[in-house]
Amino acid sequence: MKLTRILNIDQRKVSNRVVLSDNIILLIVFIGIFLLFSLLSNKFYSYMNLNIMLKHMVLMGILAVGLTPLMISGGIDLSFGSNLSLSTVIMALLYDKGINLWVSIFIGVLLTILIGFINGVFIEMFGILPILFTLGMMSVLLSVALVMASFQYADIKMVTQTSQSIAIYSDELYIFANSSFLKIPIPVFILVILVIFFWIILRFTRLGRRIFAIGGNINISKLFGIRVKKIRILLYSIFGLLTGFAAIMSISLTGIGYPYSGAHLLLPVISAVVLGGISLLGGKGSIFGTLLGLLIMSVIFNGLTILNVHTFYIQTFQGLTMIIVVATYEVRRRRSLNR
Repeated sequence: MKLTRILNIDQRKVSNRVVLSDNIILLIVFIGIFLLFSLLSNKFYSYMNLNIMLKHMVLMGILAVGLTPLMISGGIDLSFGSNLSLSTVIMALLYDKGINLWVSIFIGVLLTILIGFINGVFIEMFGILPILFTLGMMSVLLSVALVMASFQYADIKMVTQTSQSIAIYSDELYIFANSSFLKIPIPVFILVILVIFFWIILRFTRLGRRIFAIGGNINISKLFGIRVKKIRILLYSIFGLLTGFAAIMSISLTGIGYPYSGAHLLLPVISAVVLGGISLLGGKGSIFGTLLGLLIMSVIFNGLTILNVHTFYIQTFQGLTMIIVVATYEVRRRRSLNR
């Protein structure tokens, strides 16, 4: 039987209309927030600030785009921040020891793919809850990153005394992070390419249809012969690859490998994805919804920073935003089930 028979055609049309409606609402919210911060501060819409905001949005965006298909399939990975951090430390450490820059980067990206693959294998083969396993992996990877960063010191005890970072001076990375075309940072075009690529995968390919089917009903997907475990392991590995790309972007922007490079990314990235309409239960969402959620979160964070709001309050606001969004979608889900 064909996969398209799993879902009723009319239901799919309704789902597409709902996603389109949600995206229009998100677009209106984004425009409203952007105009609000523009009125509150003339620094917000300056070229320099928008340039900085776009660069940091790319870092979050690469992760959000990679997380989208994984969450649509019903999976989740909370370890990507620590995975990114460890990768930046490995890249910087190898480069500091005289290894070629591109070899160092290749090894760092290979590591993130391997960690993504390990996440997928343990979660799928042993039936471990994704949120629990990746939460544990997050702690393990952070510890490894701290230990690896301590290799630049004679005494490993320095790891508990100093928040160490490893500088990585590279003209190539600096040029990559700061070059622009038509006054738009080059990394933005890379994010656009990734968005289009994953949109095509999710919208027009057999793999995309199977990802939605797995997230919608895993048992029916298995009955129709879909190799659920194989696909989810692939998605965890792909997310690992995108985490490696984000690590490259991180060291390009900051010039350092740092054990806490990705610590601040967990909440805003997941918030952006959930805000974009991705269901925490899987089976629902779109790549453009994720992009709109990312734009909203980036504008809010940048706007509050421009207004000199303390980081504590910004993080509190991000947390409250996610709580409200999750609660709203849960209420809507229950109402739809009761109809």
